[in-house]
Amino acid sequence: MTLSLNAVARTNEGKGASRRLRNEGLVPAVIYGAGVEPKSVAMKDNEVFKAVGTPGFLTSVVEIVVEGTTEKVIVKALQRHPSSGDVMHIDLLRVSEDKVITTRVPLKFINAAKSEGVKSQGGRLTVEAKLAEVRCLPANLPAELIVDTIDGQLGQIFHLSDAILPEGVELVALLKGEDHNQPIGRIDKSKR
Repeated sequence: MTLSLNAVARTNEGKGASRRLRNEGLVPAVIYGAGVEPKSVAMKDNEVFKAVGTPGFLTSVVEIVVEGTTEKVIVKALQRHPSSGDVMHIDLLRVSEDKVITTRVPLKFINAAKSEGVKSQGGRLTVEAKLAEVRCLPANLPAELIVDTIDGQLGQIFHLSDAILPEGVELVALLKGEDHNQPIGRIDKSKR
């Protein structure tokens, strides 16, 4: 299911204009990329709040409907208010179905509690990386990469190469060579 948000074009830019938009319950955003002029837009803050709370919003292709025209984008940057956490501004990168994109997706570690290292050897999983940079076509973009730790032993280190890659998805770090296969988690002795 592709998430869709409605937006309106805006012409006023700058801090004052953005502040006025936020006071009117709107979140300023800019859509850029794909060799097309950047487009300044605004979206209703309650719709943005709901979308940001949707799993995969920050790592999936999203449709933005601007006055009847649909743009496929991924979220490149999201600025939040330091104390309230409200979304202040969003940068959206246009994607084309036939153009490879590079973005970061979450790593999801599963089965740690069932692994021998945790269950019977007294260890616990320590996560060292929460995101991995991937390269793929927009249609292949995973919401997350799974790291199955079921075979984990005490002292075992999990690397990027342990992430399960869907078809058509590459890890950017591993494209640079085996020496970029960084640790992403480990089963350490539990400090109880």
